[in-house]
Amino acid sequence: MARIALPRDLTSSVIVRGVAAAERSAIVVGMVLTIAAITAALLHRGGDLSRLPLAIAALLLVCGLAIHLMLAPSALRAGLFLALGAVISTAYVVTLLGAEANLTEQSPFLVNRIGVALTLVGAVTGSARNGILWTVLGFIAGQGSLVVGFALAGETGGTGFAPIFVFVVALAVYGAFEAGSRRLRRQVSDMDALEAELVLADRQRELEQRASRLAHDTVLADLAILAARPGPLDEAARTRLERDVAIARAGLVAPPASAAPSRSRLSAELLQLARDYQWSGVRVDVSGGDELVIDVDDEAREAVIGAIRAALDNVVRHAGSERAEVVVGVRDDTLSVLIVDDGIGFVPDDVDPDRLGVRSSIHDRVRAVGGTVRVWSGDEGTTVMLAVPIHPTGESA
Repeated sequence: MARIALPRDLTSSVIVRGVAAAERSAIVVGMVLTIAAITAALLHRGGDLSRLPLAIAALLLVCGLAIHLMLAPSALRAGLFLALGAVISTAYVVTLLGAEANLTEQSPFLVNRIGVALTLVGAVTGSARNGILWTVLGFIAGQGSLVVGFALAGETGGTGFAPIFVFVVALAVYGAFEAGSRRLRRQVSDMDALEAELVLADRQRELEQRASRLAHDTVLADLAILAARPGPLDEAARTRLERDVAIARAGLVAPPASAAPSRSRLSAELLQLARDYQWSGVRVDVSGGDELVIDVDDEAREAVIGAIRAALDNVVRHAGSERAEVVVGVRDDTLSVLIVDDGIGFVPDDVDPDRLGVRSSIHDRVRAVGGTVRVWSGDEGTTVMLAVPIHPTGESA
């Protein structure tokens, strides 16, 4: 198995997920503290206490949504958190501003708590870019709910500085991780070039050593024979010299047939594909790539790589999984590829006809080169199997 995942990438992914978990924990703690603060404020200022249970219920609902998202982060749960949270935030603002307790006299700090909480929705994958996206969506949902709530309550004051401050801080944190990831990509490309140079140098040294052994075992030995025989060569010596000359002319400095065969172009592209996805927040493991020495024609190779990429794109966007595995094998002149994830799965028959990801990018692409596609999906994840007939490079399919 060739596992393409740098420790620094995994560390970055873990930190991003940790930041997102901390944000949701802050929501829960904030809602609990706000309940105490709202209760104390209404009692101290003599507001309408009949509105207090409604305000507490709103805060508890947001707290429950945050815990729900924290237990199993996914795009669906994050969207539910923002949608329901925006409605609850609007109702919360209208409820508090109608309590006639002058809660916005100095600052709407207590009134905009749920709006701030929506900004802290956090990333649902290990990608910093995903964190930036959800932070922006959370800020829009939170600010929108506050503006609508203040308008419905007839309040002319601003929604407060806290939502903007939290938004800027969260955006800066995820932005710093994204900038670091981009810088690391450039460094890794340099490391790949250096690795290629080292491999080439090792091969060159091996060839030089083989040439040295060949010279020692043939040329020097033959010279010794000639030096020891002042007269005509006998038939045995002549036969040996002719054999050694034939060996030298054949250029047997190259690795013998028993050496490990070189990696096929398809194998190299599979491993590069895994490298490409290490920045997506999903770790891609490739099994069988190193042992794959049989190549396919260009059209089939492009179809296979394109279909695998489309399947991995679906894992990144929809599966909610941190890992996918690509398993490659050859049997009976057929190249088989499995793309497996442990995500939330889907029902293939329920995919809308206008969704081209599976139908066009995978099925049609593979069938165009004479291959077949099968998809299994359920609560334990999704498996996509590609089977493509092997045609030697350069032959027509």
